[in-house]
Amino acid sequence: MNIRFTLALLIFFVQPIIAQNAIEYPVKVGEIPSQVLPNEAMYVSPVFKKGIVFLKDGTATNMMLNYNFLLDEMHFIGNNNDTLAIAEPVLIKYAVIDSMEFLFDKGYLTVLFTTGKYKLALRQQMIQLPDKTRSGYNIATGSSSITTYGFIGSRSQIYHLEVKKDVFFMQGKSYYVGAATGPFVKANKKGFYFLFEGKNISQFVKEHHVNFNKQEDLKALLQFCVE
Repeated sequence: MNIRFTLALLIFFVQPIIAQNAIEYPVKVGEIPSQVLPNEAMYVSPVFKKGIVFLKDGTATNMMLNYNFLLDEMHFIGNNNDTLAIAEPVLIKYAVIDSMEFLFDKGYLTVLFTTGKYKLALRQQMIQLPDKTRSGYNIATGSSSITTYGFIGSRSQIYHLEVKKDVFFMQGKSYYVGAATGPFVKANKKGFYFLFEGKNISQFVKEHHVNFNKQEDLKALLQFCVE
């Protein structure tokens, strides 16, 4: 299995949900986010855990794994006890860390719910808040509304660069839905209409007051669509 550290060559924009009561993490001018942010702001687990990577060619490899959602990379501990990233995630069928299952579809997704051949998944992100900076007295300033950061190129590339001013980062999330083999689409009305054209989704959404930002509501809608 050819695994090495590399930067992803993805092009995408993100418009995540900002979690309520999310912690804001400061990064000072001249600092590199991937080097100064704490583990809880970058990794899905506080420590690396035993995991298995299943490839599309039918092979599997056991290794110590952790998902870095700041860089959108699946990291593992190498032979020299260094931290490396899986070089070609498009070759991954899925990866398992403890009870967590990860897929790769233009980025890593954490599977939340499976019914039939369809899955509801979560994309975790760390979002730079460009309209919120730090004053000289270490007091947050900026507008009350949150403007999410749009990325062109890989987040891995961006977060290996020094920031040009004092900024804050915050955790965000987006929900996706799709068949196990993909493609995964945003778990919104448009996405459900695309996957389940023959279902009366509008009526279900209206009757059940579906909130597309709530995991349980999305699970119920997906279950309805699959039945």
